[in-house]
Amino acid sequence: MVTFMPAHPPIARFARFMALATLLAAGALPLLAAGVWLFFDHWAPLAVGNAGVDFDPAAVSAPMRLTAFLVSLAGAALQAYGLFGLRGAFLEAAEGRALSLKAVLGFRRFAWVAVAMVFVGIVQHAAYSAILTAGGPGEGQMSLRLGTNELSALFTGLLFVFVAHVFAEGRKAAEENASFL
Repeated sequence: MVTFMPAHPPIARFARFMALATLLAAGALPLLAAGVWLFFDHWAPLAVGNAGVDFDPAAVSAPMRLTAFLVSLAGAALQAYGLFGLRGAFLEAAEGRALSLKAVLGFRRFAWVAVAMVFVGIVQHAAYSAILTAGGPGEGQMSLRLGTNELSALFTGLLFVFVAHVFAEGRKAAEENASFL
């Protein structure tokens, strides 16, 4: 078993702050997803301003808003799941266990969710474009988006996956070193 040393106070404070920030973000995501579709008439320009489709907010029916909310909630729930994993890694680091199994697995979960969110975002964008145009002038348009932002997010997600593997190797090395002592 690997023994860990207490984290330095500045690192522990920062890790606790980040654990709180990830907790707040994970909680806010579903609330924001609900807020966008509950207050759609007011938030529509902010929420879907870059959707790439022309639509009339008044033409988006209540069942379509509910469908869009469920699409939003699915992505928000997946992101929250990843953030809870990251929060566990921060909490472990705050206690001086940055390479514990819980920390490594939590960061790995966050990393894979970051990669998955690229593809979820593409599907969500396509769904939103179809939903927003369902009752309007360009009825039933579906827009797919794969550009620089998505490729950048994919690269970042894969970078996180790489770092997660490095942490796993660091954990393995720490366990091997502890077994020699």
